[in-house]
Amino acid sequence: MLVFMSDIHLTDGTSGKTIKSGAFKKFSLFLEDMIGTATAKELEIVFLGDIFDVIRSDYWLNSSIRPWSGIDDKDGQGKGLKDYAGEIVGRICNNSENKASVDYLRELQDKMVGKGMPLKITYVVGNHDWLINRYPETRVAIAKFLGMDDPDRYQEAAFPTEWFWEKYRAFARHGDIYDPFNFDGRRDASSLGDAIVIDLVNRFPKAVEDAIGSAEDPDLISQLREIDNVRPLVDIPSWIQGACRGARSVEIVEKVKEIWNDLVDYFLKIEFVKQHDRPWRLDAVDALQWGLRISKHLPLKEIANLPLRKFHRSRTDYTERAYREEHVRRNEAEFVLYGHTHNYEIQPLDNVPMAGESKRKTYFNTGTWRLLHVRTAYDTESQEFQSWNVMTFITLYLNGERENREFEVWHGALG
Repeated sequence: MLVFMSDIHLTDGTSGKTIKSGAFKKFSLFLEDMIGTATAKELEIVFLGDIFDVIRSDYWLNSSIRPWSGIDDKDGQGKGLKDYAGEIVGRICNNSENKASVDYLRELQDKMVGKGMPLKITYVVGNHDWLINRYPETRVAIAKFLGMDDPDRYQEAAFPTEWFWEKYRAFARHGDIYDPFNFDGRRDASSLGDAIVIDLVNRFPKAVEDAIGSAEDPDLISQLREIDNVRPLVDIPSWIQGACRGARSVEIVEKVKEIWNDLVDYFLKIEFVKQHDRPWRLDAVDALQWGLRISKHLPLKEIANLPLRKFHRSRTDYTERAYREEHVRRNEAEFVLYGHTHNYEIQPLDNVPMAGESKRKTYFNTGTWRLLHVRTAYDTESQEFQSWNVMTFITLYLNGERENREFEVWHGALG
């Protein structure tokens, strides 16, 4: 059995809630039941990126140190990027809810050892945990926290960014490399997405709270803290407008919009962001400039159609990328798995006639274990949202492990 999950986003708790440990309890119970039903020969869990969220932390706001800072950049206490990454990883691992989550995983590991089936854990990095991969100390810390085999080997070995499991005919990557906001050409480098999260998403609720006071409109501030769970990113301005409709006064609404627009202006002046601005052609920075500000003059339905949407990758884009993966084109992989989008999906790609059989090629997206806020499809005027909690994991079977079954998907939504 080969089990995939992604986008759990365990945080240090300073910028939004981390997932409740009950999700891992439920996951462990599901796996035990599946193992009991199948004649599994082995068990491997693949964490397919964005499991630990090093970007979503208020700790970055203590100074000008950022994931894109140079090796010689230091804060007022002489701390650099390595220190910040280590501090945030330590806080994530020491978060009591995260510890409880991993305890359920450890219990499952112990049970599997008792059944003579050791549990292997594989970690593939994404765009919110890429910084873990840069430093031996953070790699080892995460490997030990998860109970991975021989964690000290990650002093030298990095976590992979993609992997092919020949026995399972499966290829997987996080999928962020196909998102222009979250991939800058190499995975050991920061992206615009990091800047958006740290200097907009992390800053905004705190700036509003500081400006109006935590007791003035706590429901509004609570909603603004949820903008990181809005999908897709391009709908964040609409979410803010929707949150403001329930504000206690017009003055608060105007203040919130002013703070957001000021932060967008500040964000666009960050040197790292300006370096992504390409003269004489529409690029991601131009799209952000037009799409992130909340305009007093454009109606919401026009804001939704501004150039920012041209840089949003649709589900179809990821399906096409999956079909073009090299292992798929060479008929080596029958399964392609991505995460990143937070949208679970299963999509048939192709049926290839072979000698005596037909190869079925299938793309999966592993979704997320988060709360999702998604804009309604047809209410273009008021831009309403609906929200629900989701949890998805995908299992691939070796021949004979589950009779003639090749895969099993568990996708739950609680709304």
